[in-house]
Amino acid sequence: MLPVHTHYDHAMDSAVVADRTGADLVGGESTAYVGRGHGLPDHRIRVVTPGEPVSYGGFTLTLVESHHCPPDRFPGEITAPVVPPVKAGAYKCGEAWSILVEHVSGATALLQGSAGFVEGSLAGRRADVAYLGVGQLGVQSEDYLRTYWAETVEAVGARRVVLTHWDDFFRPLDRELRALPYAGDDLDVTMRVLDELAAGSGVSMHFPTVWRREDPWR
Repeated sequence: MLPVHTHYDHAMDSAVVADRTGADLVGGESTAYVGRGHGLPDHRIRVVTPGEPVSYGGFTLTLVESHHCPPDRFPGEITAPVVPPVKAGAYKCGEAWSILVEHVSGATALLQGSAGFVEGSLAGRRADVAYLGVGQLGVQSEDYLRTYWAETVEAVGARRVVLTHWDDFFRPLDRELRALPYAGDDLDVTMRVLDELAAGSGVSMHFPTVWRREDPWR
């Protein structure tokens, strides 16, 4: 399990899923405190060094420091074990990551879970596909959207983009997906700008379908 940051919607159940599946919980110190608070043993918690690859089976993962999309409603780091039940604010953002994935087959991907970035952090990196978080982009300026695209999709040379973190995550997954309410985001604005950018650079872009297997490298 590798949450891209430690807000509750990304990390709250990460240690539970890791425990039930036998997986490691991977990330920064904030992620480690989430795992310890849920009773995950230390040998199942892996704190990474930014930019240093780690391997699992046929996959190599490189975590690059990033930022959360503004506004970050629960900023800061987690500095003590988070023991449920707690309020959502206990899950502070912690370290935010851009995650580069490489498979032994040669397939590569960028996982950009939050619509934030660190300028120049992905320069020189490469990924065939970008899983691009777009939550809260619709309330940013158009300049921000264009810079975000340049610092992620264009920086790694991705030719395909899969849009993530756009749906209403308060809605159960056994119901049809829908966008976040306009009070928190405006997906129409996001798509107007990103559609233009994708068309201008010949990048294909689509939304995933819940519960359907996909191979974005095909």
